[in-house]
Amino acid sequence: MRNRATRSLSTEERDKIASIASSKPKIDLEINFEFNSAVLGSKAMPQVAELGKALTSEDLKGRTFILAGFTDAKGSETYNQGLSERRADAARQFLSEKYGIDASNLVTVGYGKTQLKNTANPLADENRRVQVVNMEASKEARN
Repeated sequence: MRNRATRSLSTEERDKIASIASSKPKIDLEINFEFNSAVLGSKAMPQVAELGKALTSEDLKGRTFILAGFTDAKGSETYNQGLSERRADAARQFLSEKYGIDASNLVTVGYGKTQLKNTANPLADENRRVQVVNMEASKEARN
């Protein structure tokens, strides 16, 4: 699934990625996108910058990560699916351009409004996020 455009993933492929990712270490980034936006705003920059530094560290450099985009519950499923994909793609583009991370090591996927972080408040800001999943075991686990 590396080097594939986010929008070319089928529902089955997204489900497969979610299944694999469920057992991997992940970080929910509070990259707060503005409502109806896939632009990384000024509030998101500190978190994305820290992520870029972490992904270029010796411990993580060259590993494969999933960047999963999500939306809140407002809007149609089709629209939110596209918006979540654009959010994941925006994070990928920024990390690739700003930190030189090989884009093929950043697999993007969008889940729309299907996996709300705050189910009690489906319109909450924290539902509009990007989650990062490390797809490789640590060096210590491989030894």
